[in-house]
Amino acid sequence: MTVIGAAVLMGLSVWMMTPPAVRNQEERRLPTWFAIPVGFVVSWMVFGASGVVWAVMAVAVVATVFVVVQRQRRRAQILKGGREVARATRALAGRVSVGEIPAVALEHVADDVDVLAQARRAQAVGGSVPDALVATSRQPGMAGLLPLAHAWQLAAATGAPLAPAARSVAQGTARRARLEATLDSELAAARASGRIMGLLPLVGLLMGHVVGARPTVFLTTTWLGRACLLGSTLLACIGVLWSESLADRVARQALP
Repeated sequence: MTVIGAAVLMGLSVWMMTPPAVRNQEERRLPTWFAIPVGFVVSWMVFGASGVVWAVMAVAVVATVFVVVQRQRRRAQILKGGREVARATRALAGRVSVGEIPAVALEHVADDVDVLAQARRAQAVGGSVPDALVATSRQPGMAGLLPLAHAWQLAAATGAPLAPAARSVAQGTARRARLEATLDSELAAARASGRIMGLLPLVGLLMGHVVGARPTVFLTTTWLGRACLLGSTLLACIGVLWSESLADRVARQALP
C-alpha cells in the first residue's frame, strides 16, 4: 500500500508541475475509462479491500443506468426522426403531385421541417441535393430519406417525374414510423419488467428487515455477505442489460 501511495503522490506532483497548456492537451488524450482503475486504487487505499468491492458494485450500477438511459434516448431520437421524415416526405410528395417543381417544393417544405434544412442549403449554393439527403439519412431515425435521395437523383438524371416516387417513399416512411411507434409501445412492458426484476433484491432486503432478520448486517460486515452482495448486484445488472438487449433485438428483427 505504501508503494501505491507513493506512486499516486508522485503522479499528483508531476501533474501539478506540468504547465496548464500541456496538462490540458494530455487530459484530452486520456480516455474516460481511465478514471475506473484510479477509483479502484483510491478505494483500496482509503477503505481497504472492502472498498474495492463497493467500488465495483457502484461502477456496475452506474454503468447499467448509463447504458439504459443512453439506449432510451437513442430510441426516442429514432422515433422522433422517423416521424419528421414521414412528415417531410408526405409534404414533399403532396407538393410535387400537384405540379410544383421539386426545387420549389423543397424550399417550401424545408421551412416547416428541419430534416430537409441541409438539402435546402445544398440546393441554395448549387450543391447536390441527393448527397445532402444521404448525409442527413445517417442520423438516428432518418434512414427513410435514403430512398428519397435515390428517387431525386434518378429524376434529375433522367428527367422522370418525381411525384410517383415521392408518393411511394412517403407511404413507406409513414408505415415505418407507425411500426416503430407500435414496437416501442409493445416492448415497453418487457423493458419495464426487466428493470423491475433488477430491483427485486432490494425488495427482498426490505422484507428481511420487516421480519427482523437484519440482512444488511450480514451483507455489509462479513466477507461472505459482501461476496453475496457483489454477486447479486452484478447478476441484477446483467439481467437488466440482457432484457434490454433482447427487446432491442426483437425491434431490429421486426423492422424491414
